[in-house]
Amino acid sequence: MTAQIPDEVLFEGRRFALTAVDGGGLFDPAGHGLETRPGGTACYRGHICRYTTAGQRLTLQDLELGSEHEPPPLCGVRPRQDAECLEWRYRRPDLPMSFTGRLLIGTGDVADSPYLNMGFRPAWMYSDVRELTFRDGRLLTATDHSAELAAVRSEAAGPVAGEPTGQWISRTFSLSYDYSWPGRS
Repeated sequence: MTAQIPDEVLFEGRRFALTAVDGGGLFDPAGHGLETRPGGTACYRGHICRYTTAGQRLTLQDLELGSEHEPPPLCGVRPRQDAECLEWRYRRPDLPMSFTGRLLIGTGDVADSPYLNMGFRPAWMYSDVRELTFRDGRLLTATDHSAELAAVRSEAAGPVAGEPTGQWISRTFSLSYDYSWPGRS
């Protein structure tokens, strides 16, 4: 099992890792006729999205895609082979997202954080955590929850009492609120 490369959200001029999703309408390669393949053990999904919140609108700004053959254009942007990414990169397709729901995003390392080398890093492993709420891709609220996540950090490092190890490993590969922010749903 390997740590996964997270999607990112550019918010207030800083890059945040996407740690949890509650809602629908984020980018889906299949919905745009794109076939993916895993980009190595660090990207089982086969794609990495980078979003921006410029203008209070959630937009796909950059896309890396694992694909055996050159994929078709996306929003008029042709992909380029890029040795520094999965295989193919779409730069600035500027595709508006219709996402409605909540995103939990985090940045910054935490001193004495436990080592987690599988799945996605949960929100409690970041020092700066924000919850963004959207309706039809428009940013409604942005709340700093760094202090609340710091409070759960000490008890969140492993499986819940009585949880089978296999189930916990599966959760580390999810973007659920239950995993990323224990005790909050």
